[in-house]
Amino acid sequence: MYNNPYGEDFRPPSGNEPNFEPSFGPPGFGPPPSFRPPNFGPPPSFGPPNFGPPPAGQMPLGPPPSFVPSTPPWGIGTSGIQSCLFRNTYIWMFNGSSFWFFLTAVGRESIAGFRWSSRRGWRFQTIARREIRSYDCSRW
Repeated sequence: MYNNPYGEDFRPPSGNEPNFEPSFGPPGFGPPPSFRPPNFGPPPSFGPPNFGPPPAGQMPLGPPPSFVPSTPPWGIGTSGIQSCLFRNTYIWMFNGSSFWFFLTAVGRESIAGFRWSSRRGWRFQTIARREIRSYDCSRW
């Protein structure tokens, strides 16, 4: 008798057996599917947040007020700018430019919304908060 280390019922192949593939699970299911690692997409970026395209219904329906508010005597920063969400807001930048802005999102480092251009109307834009000298949304 053959000394079998795998147990009494194991018989080494003689070479005359049909080619046999082991099955997994009930008959007819075949081998398990091969493992494929999940696709996590590109690595995260570390720049300003991407607010993405604006949701429908957030764009202002008409132009901003036709006047420019008086410039504040000093820069007030952006610590309370979230109170201007969905309101016409006049923004003064450190680079000297100023414009009407309709704020739709406030992030830790940037804001997003629509900037008014008399030639092109409302255009979606993001602005770094560190570039804003002051703003005024208190009366509109």
